[in-house]
Amino acid sequence: GLELKKSRRWDGKVRVVTFDIPEKRKKAREALRRTFRKLGFYPLQKSVFISPYPCKDEIDFVGEFFKVRKYIIYIEATELEGAEKVRRHFGL
Repeated sequence: GLELKKSRRWDGKVRVVTFDIPEKRKKAREALRRTFRKLGFYPLQKSVFISPYPCKDEIDFVGEFFKVRKYIIYIEATELEGAEKVRRHFGL
């Protein structure tokens, strides 16, 4: 199955995946949320998930698979409010 490559050393970046999928694509939206959880993403908000691991290729793949890639925004951030909680969650 699909999984994220977890590197031993964290590069200090947080990958933020946010999406705004129309109601008419609700099934795809729910499937996307389930997939992100399965991949180990941390749900920051209902439509915002984060991971400390590089995952652009996986996001592209999952987005294309569910035909919703155009509704997904992938961000690499070096700063995150409340990062300590996230670090603990991922054991970093």
